[in-house]
Amino acid sequence: MSAERSDTLIGDEVVHTLGQQAQTSQVLAQVKNGQVTLSGDVPSAEVKHMAEAIVAGIEGVLKVVSHLHVDSGKRSFGAAGEAVRDNPDGRDDAQMGDIDLRKDG
Repeated sequence: MSAERSDTLIGDEVVHTLGQQAQTSQVLAQVKNGQVTLSGDVPSAEVKHMAEAIVAGIEGVLKVVSHLHVDSGKRSFGAAGEAVRDNPDGRDDAQMGDIDLRKDG
């Protein structure tokens, strides 16, 4: 019998795995006691189901709760699945030091 995987290890793998898929790179994930909660917008039902299946297959995941929404781009501006994304290439500019959050305007 193998030991349970920590939420941190599960979360790292979820983030890495979804980040490798262009259409799921902006999906947010929370992990607690092996349960992964997904949230965010995706461009199609197929991508939603793919993300849920990928996460469910990760070692240590006991349950997937999906709050993913299919966004065709009609609800707001932007291409399908990108309505709320301000960094579609997945970069975290603030973490990378490219943005000075202390500057005015």
